[in-house]
Amino acid sequence: MSISIICELVNNTSISDDFFILQFIWDHHAPKAGQFFMIKPLRTSVFLPRPIGVFDFNHEQKLLKFLIARKGKGTQELSRLNAGEKVQLTGPVGNCWADFLPESGSAALVGGSAGVAPLAALVAEKPHYQFHFFAGFRHGFREKEQEDMVLGGGARAGKVVITAEDGKNALIGKIVDFIFDPQKFDIILGCGPMAMLNALKHKCESYNIPCFVSLETRMACGVGVCRGCSIQLESGAKCCCKDGPIFPAKEVIFNV
Repeated sequence: MSISIICELVNNTSISDDFFILQFIWDHHAPKAGQFFMIKPLRTSVFLPRPIGVFDFNHEQKLLKFLIARKGKGTQELSRLNAGEKVQLTGPVGNCWADFLPESGSAALVGGSAGVAPLAALVAEKPHYQFHFFAGFRHGFREKEQEDMVLGGGARAGKVVITAEDGKNALIGKIVDFIFDPQKFDIILGCGPMAMLNALKHKCESYNIPCFVSLETRMACGVGVCRGCSIQLESGAKCCCKDGPIFPAKEVIFNV
């Protein structure tokens, strides 16, 4: 059940040139890993809110965290918010990873850029599950502390593989290329850029491994009314917000 609340920003932590973390107190319906919120500051020049996946939620402290990549005007505005500013949060929205995860087994989590956030939330939510965390970035991190902050709960997975296209303090290359034995996993979950998810889809199909992906797209209302986040599946058009954001990868038609 999603609601829309004006919240006060608790903290804005800059991690690197690429990422920052926003923290809020959320004393309402607890979000699940894979769900997201529509975020819109009261001080903004951008009309539409930004859909941002849950990075972490502390049930005792009611502390809600979002890992955000600086990409466009909207996220740049979010990165400049100060503690104490008012922000409209609408959520939690969408389905969750637990809807698709088997009760037991092993899972590969594949995240690209800020797409690591919903997957990190899953590791924190299911601490006893067998996870291998694959995280790919454009730029590597200067310090281990920065890397740990971006990985969040994902750092506690049984195995962690990190790549960076610039090769800085990481393996060089694209993260999907480093999933050498996909057949050893019972399921593979992915979140990140469309090109990465498309490559992941084809790799999983070639090994006949179940794969589910969380899609990133522009949204307006977040509840399926405007249909601005329409995506194409084999079965027809769906709303990423109302019907997703998680879908079986084999059904998604990627236009990349």
